[in-house]
Amino acid sequence: MNPRTIGWLLGGVCCANGILTMIISWDSGGNDIALSLSRVGWDALGDLGPNEHFPLAIASLLIGVPTLLYLNATQWRNTGGY
Repeated sequence: MNPRTIGWLLGGVCCANGILTMIISWDSGGNDIALSLSRVGWDALGDLGPNEHFPLAIASLLIGVPTLLYLNATQWRNTGGY
């Protein structure tokens, strides 16, 4: 397996991990988000904040997105141009 393939795989896994972790990286101060929203409606959105999973999500996205952007931007060199 060549280094570019490893880079594509690493970037894709990091991006996927970051996106999926971002989904669970919000909470409402120890309360269940669904219960907070059902009690006070959209006013509970001000109580939402990042939890302990947020740094992992950001780190994964900061590794994955630039990796995929770089590999995509330089892919034309490996194909002999257009």
